[in-house]
Amino acid sequence: DLDETLLMAHTVDSLAQRIRRVNATRESKAAELRSLDSSPNPGMTPEQLEERFQALGCEMALLEAEAALLQADFDMLDSYRRDPQCRVPVKGPGGQARMVDPTWEKARTSRGEEVARPVVRLELQGRPLVITRINPESKSTSVLLRPRAGWGALRDYLSGMEDVRGGAARKQRWEVFICTTAEKEYALEAWRLLDPEASLFPHAELASKRMLCVPHPQKKDLLNVLRWEQVHAVMLAEPQGQSLMVTDEMRASKPELDTAAMSVIIDDRADVWEEASRKALLQVMPFHPHKEAAALDMGAGSAPAAQYTAARDSEGELQRVVSTLRELRSKFYAELDLNIKPEAARLVSTGILEQYQALPLEILSPFTPMSQLLATSSFPPPAALGQTEREDRASDLRLLANDSTMLTSAAAAAAAWPAGAEKAAADTGAAGRGAS
Repeated sequence: DLDETLLMAHTVDSLAQRIRRVNATRESKAAELRSLDSSPNPGMTPEQLEERFQALGCEMALLEAEAALLQADFDMLDSYRRDPQCRVPVKGPGGQARMVDPTWEKARTSRGEEVARPVVRLELQGRPLVITRINPESKSTSVLLRPRAGWGALRDYLSGMEDVRGGAARKQRWEVFICTTAEKEYALEAWRLLDPEASLFPHAELASKRMLCVPHPQKKDLLNVLRWEQVHAVMLAEPQGQSLMVTDEMRASKPELDTAAMSVIIDDRADVWEEASRKALLQVMPFHPHKEAAALDMGAGSAPAAQYTAARDSEGELQRVVSTLRELRSKFYAELDLNIKPEAARLVSTGILEQYQALPLEILSPFTPMSQLLATSSFPPPAALGQTEREDRASDLRLLANDSTMLTSAAAAAAAWPAGAEKAAADTGAAGRGAS
């Protein structure tokens, strides 16, 4: 998933609307405070009244801090949008602002055309942000992205780059795909910024093999993601149809390894997925950078306890994802080594390969699907997202969709399965598609 899982993206308009919403909520809290203060009989005991006063004061301070962080991002993005050179003002230690120039980075559109985008990368108070322009010719497509803490560690684990940084040979752990309801130009740029070194897969594969854009109101389907290369070919042959459904012919050509059963979905939402796909969902807490940063900056003694705890949990969410993926991969290969490989070796020793060019996997004992391994994993279920907050974000998404040149802010998903399964099968004489 991209938006609210790995990052949060905003335009100037969506930031302005979010600021108004936060200020309106703060004003409603202030009105309640004034009402309680002026009421001769508020219907509470003195202890309850004092507790409510303190709670409202903490909530108002948190909202004020969140609004200030949103305003700071608005000011930077608005300056970038208006400045002919796409510069961004950044305050230094003494309070003096300095202008940061963009770096013009080459990228490719969904049509394969090369463009140069003005990109500003910053890290303020230990929190990274990136500003870019999806269409370099259109100021309204300027976007500010806040990557989630822990994304670098997750990317390095998935790609095997953590081995390289530790002085060992690189071994990619999982194959990664993206499934999104966003307009493709935004999604392509968001992923390029998240993985600028193309450590997970070549950027040339992104549009045709790795990223599936699902039009509303269709739901995401894991099989569609895994068969995207075939679906993409069908769409190119029938551009008017824009069908994202797996055809009967595709279903008939079942891969030798059940890649769907070897897959894990990382997303903050379950309702955007088909029912059959949800069994493979590793659902994470949604990412709200400004609210979380406000609570963390206030500290445990000043911020509302529930919001501070949620912010701390969210800050470590992707680290927990890494731990869970390690656990799942370890269980998968333990079963492969203890059960499936010895059985395959026994069958090979009986001379079965005289009848088959490759060992048919259907005669082997089935491996445990990732969905079952996930159900017994140590990953905690996410806290339920409040209905008001979900409605607020839905409003943000509608606002981001107003510009016809770019539908920003995706509900996207990365589906992955363990890399190296094909080699493990080949070691025993079995042939299969495996992770590819």
